[in-house]
Order: sequence, then structure tokens, then C-alpha cells
Amino acid sequence: MKKIFSFALIAVSVLLGACTTSVVVDSTAHPMATYDNLSGGFEATLSGNINNAFKATNIALERDLKYFRVGQKAKDNQWYVYARVELDVLIVVYLKQLPNDEVQVKIEYGSGNLMKSQQIFNAIAKNMRMFERR
Repeated sequence: MKKIFSFALIAVSVLLGACTTSVVVDSTAHPMATYDNLSGGFEATLSGNINNAFKATNIALERDLKYFRVGQKAKDNQWYVYARVELDVLIVVYLKQLPNDEVQVKIEYGSGNLMKSQQIFNAIAKNMRMFERR
């Protein structure tokens, strides 16, 4: 019985420890992001302010990726941007202003899609660089 419990405990710890993946993204200041396999959440950091990140997100979703943006919700130094794609998949982009002129970006693409989340983030990062040049 102790052996079965030990093996079960080891299996659970391996599964929980292997749930996050480091991902390389198109951000010069913060080239690493994380993807949580259980929740389907993608998280990365960009340099800049939340206002530019919000504009860059809207441009990335609507113009660059041709998604249908369905709404947004503002809180204190935070934005939730909602969009939909074919087959009515919900996309949520969460933006939060961090200290030192950085913005935390969390992307949820349906129940989880690493490739699509990376595409969204890279489009946002490209548009953020466009705002920096001005």
C-alpha cells in the first residue's frame, strides 16, 4: 500500500511540475514567456506603458490577425480585451502595468493553444515597437 501511495505521489508531482513550458517570443527586452499546459494560459512581459499596450493589442487583434474584437474592460492599470475567432473561440488578453515601465501580458486562446497565443503576443510586441519609434 505504501508503494502504491508513493508511486501515485510521484506521478502527481511529475504532472504538476511539467505543466509549464518556457517559450521564446519576439520581445527584445523579455525574450522568454511561459505557457501553462493545464490552464492554457500564456504569460509574457513587454517594455512600455499600458496605454500603448492596449492600442497595440487592439491593432494586433483587429487589423493584423483579423479577429473580431467583442469588448474590453478597464480596471486600475489593467485591461481585459476580448475577441472571437471562427468556431466562436474566445480570446482574452489581460494587460497589467508593472513597475519599471513594463506590461504583463496574459493570453487565453479558448481552452489553450500555444501557437495562436504566440502569434497574438508577437503581433502585440511588433505594434509596441511601432509606438516606441514615434
